[in-house]
Amino acid sequence: MSTGQVSTLDMSQFRRGSYSERSDFAGNLFKCLSTQGFVKIVNHGVPDVAIDKAFELNGEFFKLPKSIKEKYSHPPCANPNRGWVSPGQEDSSAITDFEKGATGGMSVFDAKESFDLGSPKDPLYDNVWPAEDELPGFRSYMEIFYAMFQDVHLDLLRALELVLDTPQTPVKLIDRCTPNVSEMRLNSYPPIDIKSLKSGKMNRISEHTDFGTVTLLFQDSVGGLEVEDQSNMGTYFPVECESKSTMLVNIGDSLQRLTNDALTSVSHRVTVPISKQEMEQGMLEERRSVVYFAKVSRDRSIAPMKPFITAASPAKYPEMSAFEWNQIKLEKIYGVC
Repeated sequence: MSTGQVSTLDMSQFRRGSYSERSDFAGNLFKCLSTQGFVKIVNHGVPDVAIDKAFELNGEFFKLPKSIKEKYSHPPCANPNRGWVSPGQEDSSAITDFEKGATGGMSVFDAKESFDLGSPKDPLYDNVWPAEDELPGFRSYMEIFYAMFQDVHLDLLRALELVLDTPQTPVKLIDRCTPNVSEMRLNSYPPIDIKSLKSGKMNRISEHTDFGTVTLLFQDSVGGLEVEDQSNMGTYFPVECESKSTMLVNIGDSLQRLTNDALTSVSHRVTVPISKQEMEQGMLEERRSVVYFAKVSRDRSIAPMKPFITAASPAKYPEMSAFEWNQIKLEKIYGVC
């Protein structure tokens, strides 16, 4: 087990600080994301009470009878990426090391269920919502929480632009993410016995990288999230947050491609928490998280941007739209209908 560490940054330094403080935050953000791929953010602007409410509704949704959740099921195919995902419906092991050229190995069961939603203004895909009498206030609150995530996403892009922009070659990251097609996901990892997770046939979620620009995550205190150590590839170290209010941010594939590997999309997984890895038997309690997958707009290119292409570092990725890349990975996870 690696003993790597994820740094913590205070976002109030960027939101309320002087130009010098904003620049310091932006530089540290870039350094963390380019070397570790992950960073913890505090004072990000999402109130504790709002996070608590999101987790409360997360729990209420997944406690609904299966017969109700099935009315709002994610389709068996990749699209639209909306609604309830039943345990095992996704196969995240199908994209393990996909970016490194892996063509797939043994399928590993994902012992989790999820609920996916997107922007209320998405012109392509509508959200699906439980009826108000089935889960009062769920839709209205999730739309509010989605907007809170989006605000943080835009500020993170502004910080990266502060580092990456030059007068001659502005990177315009926010422009590439407009209109907004980002997605939010509620996750519930049901109680499971440790022996099953150690069998190699099941995981809470297998090793994978995310698709988009950045991912914003709130997680409970159960543990189990592990990140690939960039100084010792192939080994993973646990990432636990000091509180549920700490936001974990990581780079996705699209931003790695746009920056020609200047920023790194790092593999991660959810498995047995570090505190219980010596145990062979026993039950793990339910784990919950709320995630925002920030994305480049569907028709925009994710090929390397000009500022990152030089004679010494030619473009490492071909021309491709964000939607094309999203579909390639989603279809591996869900299969093609």
